[in-house]
Amino acid sequence: MKMKFNFSNYITNIVICFIFNSYLFSQLFYNVSQNNDFDLEMIENSKNSIIYGINSNNRFSIRYIQSIYYNSNLPNLENHNGFYFPKGYGIFSSISINYNSKFFSISADPTISRLKTYLVDYPHKDSMFSVLNDVPIKELNNQFGLRNSGIRFNYHGLSSGFGNWNQWWGPGIHNSLVLSNNSESFYYYFFGTTKYNHFYKDIFYHFKFIVSDKMVNWSGDEYFFSAWFFNIKYKYLEIGLTRNILSGGYDNIKWSSKDAFITLFNNNKIKYWDTIDDYYIIAKFPENGIELFLEIGYPNRSFGGKSRKIYSDHSKGSNLGLRKKGVFDYKYLVYGFEYARLVQGIYYNILPTPNWYDNIKYNYSSYKMRRWAAHSGADSDDLLIYFGYSDKNKSLIYGINFERHGVTFHFPPEVKFENRISARINFKNYSFYLFYENEYFEHYGFVDSNENVWTETFSYQSIQRTNTLLFKLVYNLLNVK
Repeated sequence: MKMKFNFSNYITNIVICFIFNSYLFSQLFYNVSQNNDFDLEMIENSKNSIIYGINSNNRFSIRYIQSIYYNSNLPNLENHNGFYFPKGYGIFSSISINYNSKFFSISADPTISRLKTYLVDYPHKDSMFSVLNDVPIKELNNQFGLRNSGIRFNYHGLSSGFGNWNQWWGPGIHNSLVLSNNSESFYYYFFGTTKYNHFYKDIFYHFKFIVSDKMVNWSGDEYFFSAWFFNIKYKYLEIGLTRNILSGGYDNIKWSSKDAFITLFNNNKIKYWDTIDDYYIIAKFPENGIELFLEIGYPNRSFGGKSRKIYSDHSKGSNLGLRKKGVFDYKYLVYGFEYARLVQGIYYNILPTPNWYDNIKYNYSSYKMRRWAAHSGADSDDLLIYFGYSDKNKSLIYGINFERHGVTFHFPPEVKFENRISARINFKNYSFYLFYENEYFEHYGFVDSNENVWTETFSYQSIQRTNTLLFKLVYNLLNVK
């Protein structure tokens, strides 16, 4: 189905929503301070810290955020806190409220979306490929949601609380093997340190435990995500270790969030659950503006009752990269690359080999039909190369992205190539963002066969082209130190 784009209706919808939201928030916050100490990072580094749930260092802050998008074909964009950008156009409006005190912090981010979408007969994807970002989601055109919200209690360097702040684990800015902000976050309880604490001389540490509120799989069974995180910093070196467990999901095993938390320590019924052990290291060289990093993760499954130790490394995943600030002695020029690999081991057809995120009991490690870890998903690899300009008040970054899905699952695998541009300008109380992606897909939906490759032909709907444009305005309404 070819989309008929009505420009006048598009502009009318934008004007109506903008006037409505402007009126609403002006009534709520009429006489506000004009303090301006708010600065967002460029989009490729927009991840939220695994340590800090509250998004502001001020005592009290209010921000108004308005996003407008247009998309020509496949659902697109990743790592945008679970926002869905299908074929069509739409508006997302939210207000972010943060309050911080000595003993507790609270935040809320109510969001309203209004989308005009168009149905297209795409090739169907199922099983572990059904939650990729390019797969349409039904019945999500207009929504109200509460994102990145919760409460945290602080006492003598420790904190605990409950919320659904999106979190990121690891050194990557494009992928994480464990937790990213690709999906909307699930609700969870947590306990840990409020910041990096001093241990000895130049050594600092941080730890955190989390356990999710109950989630329900597609069979109606409850399951839970639990994890511990531990970070160490020594001068220009940072090391991270984590284990996360997906447990529950069986109708004949009674399980609760308490059980899910305790199993982090006693491994109760561990043979039934999915685990990932993940490690990373970052080496920083300030004199050269260089950061090198490596993340390695190991998923673990039952392996048909055979020894987990024998087969545990057969699906090793990795994410490695380099970031450089200061090119040709100009400190605001940046470049870098990142390569994530989650392809099954080369002996997958001979030895028991688990796949990343492939368990239907846990909705393929997804929340609301989007994967909460690496967006490229199971049996994939993903290469990003980028360069550009970035300072405190403005940035312009160009990136090239090459991504494959189902590398060992099907020949030929899905192949995606993207050109992407992100721009940012901070001016007084305003921040303006512009994101553009030109996406080209081959073998979409695994519709091609060996013969297509050798004859250099493509089946119907194998080739997909998508252009996506997103504009975001952030207005800093109020800051109280």
